[in-house]
Amino acid sequence: MLFSTDSISFGWFLIVAGTLLLAMVGYAILLLPIVIYDSQPKLKDEYSLTFSDDGIGFKTNKIDAILQWSFYHSWLADDDFYILYHGKRDVSVIPRRALSGGADEGLRELLSKKIGHPNMVSC
Repeated sequence: MLFSTDSISFGWFLIVAGTLLLAMVGYAILLLPIVIYDSQPKLKDEYSLTFSDDGIGFKTNKIDAILQWSFYHSWLADDDFYILYHGKRDVSVIPRRALSGGADEGLRELLSKKIGHPNMVSC
C-alpha cells in the first residue's frame, strides 16, 4: 500500500497503528510488571503464614496480623496453589510447595471446614 499512489496515506496509517499496538503490548508485558512490583513494598517481603481455627496469621518485617476466616468467601486449589477469594477481585495465593508434609492436607481440611467446599478442584 505504501507504493500505491492511491493508498499511501492508508499504508502509513497502518504502519503507525501497528507500531503503537506493538508498543502497547510491549509495555503491558515487559514494563508494567516491573512498575507494579517496584511500587508495592509488600511484594518484596518474605511472608510467614500460620493456619489455625482462629484464622490465618500473616507475619512479615512490617506486618503482624491475623485474618479471620470470615474475610474469605470462597477458595479453590489446583496442583500448584491454593487461591482464597476475598472482595470482588482480590485473592490470596498460597503456593502448595511452601507447605511441608501433612500441612497440605491439613490446610485443605481447614479451608473446607471454615470457608466451605472449594469452587473447583483439579488435584
